[in-house]
Amino acid sequence: MLLSEIREQLKKYNEEDLRLLVAEMYKSIPKRVREDKDIDTLVQDVRAYISIGKIDKTKDSKKSINELKQEIEIFIDYAYKQYYFAPNNFVHKKERPKWRFKVKAYIKELQEAPIHSAEGKIATTLLQNIYKMLSYACAYYIFNTDNPFRSVGIEQTLLLNIVIARTLGNGANNESLKSAIELVINSAVDRETLHSSLITILVMNLRTSDSRVIAIEQCKLIKKELEKPKPVSSKKTWGSDSYDYEQKEKINNLVEMVFRIYMELCEYDEAIRYFNKNYYNRVLEVSLYVLLRLLHEYELKEHWLREYDMGVKKGLEIREKLRKTYEYIQKNDKLPEYSW
Repeated sequence: MLLSEIREQLKKYNEEDLRLLVAEMYKSIPKRVREDKDIDTLVQDVRAYISIGKIDKTKDSKKSINELKQEIEIFIDYAYKQYYFAPNNFVHKKERPKWRFKVKAYIKELQEAPIHSAEGKIATTLLQNIYKMLSYACAYYIFNTDNPFRSVGIEQTLLLNIVIARTLGNGANNESLKSAIELVINSAVDRETLHSSLITILVMNLRTSDSRVIAIEQCKLIKKELEKPKPVSSKKTWGSDSYDYEQKEKINNLVEMVFRIYMELCEYDEAIRYFNKNYYNRVLEVSLYVLLRLLHEYELKEHWLREYDMGVKKGLEIREKLRKTYEYIQKNDKLPEYSW
């Protein structure tokens, strides 16, 4: 049907029928198409959706990197201050839902800047800051969503990969690797992403043995800083408990990162030794569980059996899933196809 014919057909429906029609049409649109076309935003605010589209189509001149930098820095500042979430006098109510369109456009424009140029370095820093902002929005409400990466239409791991590839694009040295590592361990994650997935993205971008060795050194230095005791307070508060938990999580993520990098260097025993010495959990069986899950992922059967047997000798109360995996290996002389 032509658009004019559709408009004529719609005239014969009452309000209730129109609701039913829209709902049925929405259900018939494939999920990928809904995400690509941002149909959810269309439903939430049709006027904003159309106006943004018009603005995008009528853009004739491309902003310079400095103009873009100024605009993005103001946007990020406003976002952290919750101006795109809560009532305020800086961002009008009608403009707040448009934040996702802005971020989409920023990510697209910034990637066009060549990595090795002066503009490219500015663009990389801005992409880092956008990633940090979206990551922060996974833990705190600064936009009207609890899944900001999905709202923008990009997976967290994909944007992280873009940022890390650019960060290391001018050379994997102490400074760039420290920046990339801190970006990963300081990330909050959305409900579809694991910290292990972010760690894997970083490790995947370490292309040479030299970069892996430097990365291990930087991980250990960052871990050392995190382990420094904070000033002692006379009162035990919820905030201090939360801080301690977050620090331990970051340290464990660094330990997993070092483990995975050693694996890429084929230094399996060193990876296991470092993990056993540095991974923190009050319950030793939990640490063993995490280690065996990682060894399963890397398909290291003999190492898996060795660490399991050592856990048994230590008197750890092994969970049923691990016992069943052990029995499977003994019977079939191989790891099961799927981890638990």
